[in-house]
Amino acid sequence: MHKILLTTKRNDILDCCYYGSVFLANKNAIYKSFGCNCDSITFMRSLAKPLQASIMADCDIVRDFKLSKKEIAIFCASHSGSPSHVKLLERLVKRFNIKKSDILLQAQYPLDMRNFKGRKTKLQNNCSAKHIMMILMSKYLGFDIKDYLNPNGRLQKLIQKKQFELSGFNSDILTYDGCAAPLWGLSYKNIIDSYFNLFHTKKYDFIFDSILKNPYLFGGFDRLDTEIITLSNKKLFSKVGAGGFVIVYNFEKDEILLLKLAQNNNDIRKYILFDILNKLSWLKVDAKKYDFNQHNQKVAKYCYEFNL
Repeated sequence: MHKILLTTKRNDILDCCYYGSVFLANKNAIYKSFGCNCDSITFMRSLAKPLQASIMADCDIVRDFKLSKKEIAIFCASHSGSPSHVKLLERLVKRFNIKKSDILLQAQYPLDMRNFKGRKTKLQNNCSAKHIMMILMSKYLGFDIKDYLNPNGRLQKLIQKKQFELSGFNSDILTYDGCAAPLWGLSYKNIIDSYFNLFHTKKYDFIFDSILKNPYLFGGFDRLDTEIITLSNKKLFSKVGAGGFVIVYNFEKDEILLLKLAQNNNDIRKYILFDILNKLSWLKVDAKKYDFNQHNQKVAKYCYEFNL
């Protein structure tokens, strides 16, 4: 079970409790943890995007379709739907003759609502680039693009097989992400193992090189993974996922930090993550002064219930 990571008090009276789990691992093992057993099954939500995109490494689609580093980076993104994201995706769908009706997800407002006065569109959906990648892979491999989300279809079977290859766990525990893409359950340990295998297998280097060269396209405005990569001067890689997920890879130490909150609260996730990164000396940033509601900081007292 998750444990309490953080509580807030007002006038020294308990106000809120935030539950979750923390795992710290090197390539050999998880050597520190708090909360859930590392073998507990979960669904990694958008943490899966780099794994899903890694199927590109098993064919010549990048060369043959002349995919740029910017395009590869956004394929792995939970992007903010800012104008730079949408323009890149518009060029992609036009270049490869993809109809908006081919993209099987809902139209949404962008996460980046600064000066936005438009309507909902599919390309503003933060999972749209992943769907376009799946459609392009289907086109390249000669699969039916109408079938790209079918968990028993040829494309998703390739993704399921890739997950097994990277994680070492042949999962048949199926659910669907918020964008309707299939997800197969993995343990926290499996997720960490998958990322270590991605980072330590040369054929996937092009994915992370593309992301690190384009951190804004990989996330965008007010996206935690973009902030971590940028603030660390690209010494850290990070990917967020819905449901309170965030993973951080330290290139110098060759270690992974995995955080999962029970509540889907982005501000609290950031607050806890920054505190952990400070304590690990992976990143120096004052969470209390960085991008938080200062009035709330003055009212609430944050109390940590765990230590690394």
